[in-house]
Amino acid sequence: MNSSNGLELALIKQQIAQLCAFSLGKQKIEELQPSFSPLVIAKENRRIAEALQAVIQFGPMPFYGIRDLSRSLHTVLRDGVCTPQELIQAADHARGVSGAQGYLKSVELPCKEIHELADTMEPHLEVAEQLERCFTPYGEVLDSASPELKQIRRSLHQTEAELVRESQRFVQSHASLLTDSITTTRNGRIVVLAKISEKNSLGGFVHGESASGATAYVEPGCLIELNNRKQTLISREQDEIDRILVECSRLLKSVAEPYLANLETLAILDALFAKAQWGQRHNGVVAKLSEGWTLVLNQARHPLIDPKTVVANTYRIIEPQKMLMITGPNTGGKTVSLKIIGLFVLMSYCGIPVCCEDAEIPLFDQVFVDIGDDQSIVQSLSTFSAHLAKLADVTQHATKKSLVLLDELGSGTDPKEGESLAIAVLNDLREKGCLSVVTTHYGRLKLYGKRHEDILVASVQFDVEKMMPTYHFIEGLSGQSNAFEIARRFGLKEKIIREAEFLKRQQRSQEDELIEKLEAQILENQQLKEKQEALIAQTEQQRQHLERELQKLSEEKQRILDAAEKQAQKQLEEVKAEGEALLEELRQSQKTMKLHEIIEKQHQLNALGKSEAQLEEEANDEPEPQFQVGAFVELKKSSQIAEILQLKRNQAVVDLNGIRTTVKLEDMRPTQRRKNKPAPSSMSMKALRAKTVNLECNIIGCHVQDGLEIVDKYLDDAVVARIGSVRIIHGAGTGVLRKAVQEKLNRDKRVESWRIGGAGEGGAGATVVTLKTGKAK
Repeated sequence: MNSSNGLELALIKQQIAQLCAFSLGKQKIEELQPSFSPLVIAKENRRIAEALQAVIQFGPMPFYGIRDLSRSLHTVLRDGVCTPQELIQAADHARGVSGAQGYLKSVELPCKEIHELADTMEPHLEVAEQLERCFTPYGEVLDSASPELKQIRRSLHQTEAELVRESQRFVQSHASLLTDSITTTRNGRIVVLAKISEKNSLGGFVHGESASGATAYVEPGCLIELNNRKQTLISREQDEIDRILVECSRLLKSVAEPYLANLETLAILDALFAKAQWGQRHNGVVAKLSEGWTLVLNQARHPLIDPKTVVANTYRIIEPQKMLMITGPNTGGKTVSLKIIGLFVLMSYCGIPVCCEDAEIPLFDQVFVDIGDDQSIVQSLSTFSAHLAKLADVTQHATKKSLVLLDELGSGTDPKEGESLAIAVLNDLREKGCLSVVTTHYGRLKLYGKRHEDILVASVQFDVEKMMPTYHFIEGLSGQSNAFEIARRFGLKEKIIREAEFLKRQQRSQEDELIEKLEAQILENQQLKEKQEALIAQTEQQRQHLERELQKLSEEKQRILDAAEKQAQKQLEEVKAEGEALLEELRQSQKTMKLHEIIEKQHQLNALGKSEAQLEEEANDEPEPQFQVGAFVELKKSSQIAEILQLKRNQAVVDLNGIRTTVKLEDMRPTQRRKNKPAPSSMSMKALRAKTVNLECNIIGCHVQDGLEIVDKYLDDAVVARIGSVRIIHGAGTGVLRKAVQEKLNRDKRVESWRIGGAGEGGAGATVVTLKTGKAK
């Protein structure tokens, strides 16, 4: 019996064949048949497991440049000569083999089986290098193919150039005798277009006339020798090319046998990785081969059904059960379930991934299938007769190690006789001990299945309210045929349906009623289980979401602490630089700062030198402070004492040593200390301002008087900051503002000199000023 009939394995192979890289790999898939040898099945499954993992992590194996070279290779083995295109394809083959082997070296996976395959190939790259020296990728012969060919082509190019010059010279000198100033070729020779009446006046050889008879094609005498030389060189060129092709064909012959072996290996690898790509696209897995008779297909999906609509189901036959009986209405999915089981077994035996979350499949010696209407006109067999022929084959040849798939067992004849025959066949299969899957909607077969522990009865679900199958597979529940509900859907008279229901109730036994109650309870339990599983899944999603949020908060906290540490370090460096500037100014001015001011600056350095841990501890330990007008506060950044003059939402106006300034509430804390420090000297105040003085002053758009006042104040700040050179940007415009500024600079004692801005300094729109540092106006 053809085990793949009705299981649609051929359609799966068609999809995989389309993913092959070259014709020999595609041929391997088309010829692929399930193996029933445990050693072969195990080896193919090891290979596909390695290939699938490699494809998922690193993409498919490259087969660039790989073609079927068998014809070319057999040609050279018979001492024939290949064309340039065939020879360059042989070079591509060598590169392709090397690329496939390089892919496996780059894959960081233990691909033992695939490595054993690929390591048998011999690329012979030295052959590829010699062929690539002779031919372009398009099959053209290169000058580098031989020194002789290079010399011939050089002479040929020179001769052609000389022919062009001579022909142009002749055309110019005999223009009145010609119909056109161009030249053309006849029989590979350069000719001119002469007036028909002058064809004998030019000398040389006449090659013919135009269709109109107005022009003659004449080869002038001055061109005959050059044309002869050109033809000789062309002939020599072709002879040299023929010699090169013979030589390269002999070179290819030296590696023809290894290359033929390579093609066989490449075809196997191409088919293997095509199966792996198909498995990846369908979220397939490699089935585990069961040592016993356990068959499990977890969340199996039929690969030929649209992924958007396919319903995943789990099928299990676990010892001591050896038979699965699937019941339910027509069009409900019984046959699809049976096909999935048979198809996935055959796919595993072909080394093809199956569309499950995971799978475990026994090793059968044969698979027997009876699916669908196999009515044969040629053999004069009815539908029932065709089924009987297959049942006879099953009962005669099936063994304990066989898988038997029977669709609608006992159908096609009288129901009572069909049920009886079906029960007898099931008894025979149970006696043989073979693993079987049968579908039916016969009531006696359902009862038969429930009476025997080695039979698992299951059903495909039917939604009575929507009058549609759900295609959900439910273990332990026998399905109803729902014939009356389906009849109502199709418009059968209600009177007929009620009468049929009455007749059924009369025939129904107490055992039938008990079975229905048990099945209703099983269905209720199944629905409750599904709700519990959905709740567990939802709870797990919420837990994972909370963990992700907690991780985000932890990362954000760390980011804030890192930023605070950087900010504190930056402020510390600024205060240190400020202190160094003050000390330098003291040394330069030879003035003495008051002791309390030095202590004040030391406090600033100490405050900003606090560690990140101290800052964090203070931020966490301090309660939310309460501020009021007239209270004294300590500024966190400088440890200075200030008095609150006014409160504004998140800010406060404070008196800091006689200076009114605005401070954020978060940057200060309440204190019991009082201000007792005098205002700093004017010199230290200027030094504190010095760090904010810019190196340029922009007064573009100001009135003259306003602009001069801004410049005056800016120069004062710059002198205090000990800045040697500044730039005043006044713009070009009408020149009024520029003239006023420069006149002021001429009178200003703080100015050493000034000049118009140069390239990159603003040009006439800016004035660069050199200051006498340390001098006030």
